[in-house]
Amino acid sequence: MKKGLEQLASALEGIGERPAAALAYVKAQATQGDPDSVLAALDDFAENHGFLINVGPVKGRLLGDAVVEAGAEARILELGCFCGYSAVLMARLLQGAGRVVSVEKSETSVRAASEIVAFSGLSERVEILHSASTEAIPGLRGPFDLVFLDHWKDLYRLDLEAIEAAGLLRPGSVIFADNVGPLFNPREYLDYVRGCGRYDSRYIESTVEYTELEDAAEISVFRGA
Repeated sequence: MKKGLEQLASALEGIGERPAAALAYVKAQATQGDPDSVLAALDDFAENHGFLINVGPVKGRLLGDAVVEAGAEARILELGCFCGYSAVLMARLLQGAGRVVSVEKSETSVRAASEIVAFSGLSERVEILHSASTEAIPGLRGPFDLVFLDHWKDLYRLDLEAIEAAGLLRPGSVIFADNVGPLFNPREYLDYVRGCGRYDSRYIESTVEYTELEDAAEISVFRGA
């Protein structure tokens, strides 16, 4: 565990500077208007040039499956946008009225993610809000069919409770929480979704994006209040 934490801490050094570099790499390597080429460029950057805290291709397949199950016109809430990887991944699977509302606190990330989403040709399907999640949630309009949690891990439970209180879920809404493996100390969140009686929840073992470090996703289906 200690070695894994040290490896993760090392990978995260300088992470605040990566969105701008990742944007430049996408513009140089990907094809404008082709979301899949954008995702491939971001994966290549993360694997060969600088670690990115995206959901990544492995857990990204699980997230894509959740979007497909939610439906092409699903309304999706994302907390934590970073470079826009998961917003692109999800929005490319939507049609018609399907939309992603993404909340991101970092101005640097908002700028880079907005340009990456635009470069992908998906700006009409993605709205990025520059805000702290706790401030944004009460003003959102629901319900959302899918909620993707990928921001500060110690906010997962607090923000999910705020989402519930704001009436942003319907019975059957899915909560996909990334990075709930042992390195992230997610016990408070996991205890909540498994013990509050409002969710049917499952834990899917995986790895931290672009590494072999142990990680997991928790996928929880809202039963209703």
